[in-house]
Amino acid sequence: MRKFLLSLVIMLIAGGALGLLMKQDTGYVMISFNHVTLETSVWVFSVLVLAGYFAFHWLWRLVWVLLHPNSSLSKVTGGIAQKRAAQNTIKGMLELVGGNWDKAEKLLTSSADKVSYPLVNYIGAAYAASEQDEHERSKALLREAHKVSPDAEFAIGFAQSQIQLKQGHYEGALATLLHLHKLKPKHRQTLKMLVTVYTKLKDWDALQKLTPTLKKYGIFKEENLRELEGNAFLALLEQLKFRRKVGKDKDQLAEDLQILWGKLDSIQSDPQMQLTYVTALIEFGGEVHAESYLRQLLGKAITPELITLYGKLSCTDTSKALSTVENWVKKNPDNAPLLLTAGRICQKQKLWGKAKDYYERAVTLDYDSEAVDELSRLLEAFGDHKASHQLLLSRVQASPKTLARLPLP
Repeated sequence: MRKFLLSLVIMLIAGGALGLLMKQDTGYVMISFNHVTLETSVWVFSVLVLAGYFAFHWLWRLVWVLLHPNSSLSKVTGGIAQKRAAQNTIKGMLELVGGNWDKAEKLLTSSADKVSYPLVNYIGAAYAASEQDEHERSKALLREAHKVSPDAEFAIGFAQSQIQLKQGHYEGALATLLHLHKLKPKHRQTLKMLVTVYTKLKDWDALQKLTPTLKKYGIFKEENLRELEGNAFLALLEQLKFRRKVGKDKDQLAEDLQILWGKLDSIQSDPQMQLTYVTALIEFGGEVHAESYLRQLLGKAITPELITLYGKLSCTDTSKALSTVENWVKKNPDNAPLLLTAGRICQKQKLWGKAKDYYERAVTLDYDSEAVDELSRLLEAFGDHKASHQLLLSRVQASPKTLARLPLP
């Protein structure tokens, strides 16, 4: 406030002094040129000179601004254009999200060269072109994105892989994703997309090799990973069965199956997969390993399918197997499939009486058990035809679900 008052006082004093000078003597100026004479006072001439100076100065500034593109006027007009381009970019992204592909592409491409970071525009426009099945235009837009931002290789490649997947170009997507995986081995979405591509291409070997990485980085939940490994195992098992069918590497199949099973630890506790594995192992001639594996599983829990399969093995050391099975029977005396298996092992050792006893115990627990068939066959061999036939008839009568209720003579 004091400075303002001081300035005001100085201006008043200066103005008053100047007014006194002008009043005392106005002065005289005459300019004559080619029969033209201009006469005026010194003070008016001074004002004209000063006004001319300022006019010339501002005219010179205006010419400078127009002749130099980096001038302030250019910056102002350029700023307006950039602002409009930024608004069009936002509108384009909103149209992209809203599914208006054609409008989104036009807005994003038209404003790409006027925004400070055009990468977003070109990638968004590439998505929009892809949704319109304009694949070549989509590729061209991605190339433009790479030109303006060569350092954004991963982002552009990721967008490209997504577009390739949507278009069903799985081989191209695989090549892109493998390159991205090399750049960022821990990238979760890249790994998920690799799983999708391997599944689509039915490249089960590659998928099985990828599963340790998926586990390491926790890409999938346990149940999803188990399903993934299960599908890969079943598909690879079919390949092994085909090799067996065409007679290729038959002696190697059981070993290859064991190696494959050892790599898929997520499914090794699944009862259905265990049964599938051990059944295939027997089918491929690996009964010795199957017996050891079954004994290990059954020592933890007796399941009907596995214990029944154990009783049908032909490679077992029957005396050792009988001792093992009878120990299981002591712990599970009312398990019909276990009693059936015990009877079969006794029968292999020609322990007819013990086999008959185990079969009869199994039959009392389950009349639908195969123990009925085994017992009937054993009684027939003993010559007790009547008891054998009666046993089979009793089974039929005790299983009304297998036969319709029809009148009998």
